[in-house]
Parts: sequence; C-alpha cells; structure tokens
Amino acid sequence: MPTLKIEYFASLREKAGVTQESFSGECSSYKDLYEKLSTIHGFVLTADMIQVAVNDEFASMSDPVIDGSKVVFIPPVAGG
Repeated sequence: MPTLKIEYFASLREKAGVTQESFSGECSSYKDLYEKLSTIHGFVLTADMIQVAVNDEFASMSDPVIDGSKVVFIPPVAGG
C-alpha cells in the first residue's frame, strides 16, 4: 500500500483545508488517487481538469503511483 505526500494549491487547498497531507491507501494511478481524495475532500473539479506533478516533474494522471512520492495536484488558475 503506497504512502504519499500530497500537496494542494489554489482552490484544492481551500477545499481540503490543508496545504499538504499524507495518504496511505490502494490506488493504481494518480487519477484514481485524485478521485479518492475528491471523495474525502469534496473536490468539484474532475480529474481531467487537474494537472499532476510527481517528485517535482509533471506526470500523467494515468501513470502508476510510486510509493513514497511527493504528489502535487494543480487546478486550473486564472490570472489577470
């Protein structure tokens, strides 16, 4: 069962109420992980709207989860 360090930004951080947390559980991909975290925190953005970075490099939501990784979920942001 992988143990991961999860970090959130922008609207995901606001919804989760934390900037980071540890997660330990079964998940086959980063999409699967995001969907589990969405259930826990009530995220409204779907996985196809989110970017993921693993160990400081952009990754695909379909990539297999690597135990011990730092995972950052990045929502779309608007600037002005």
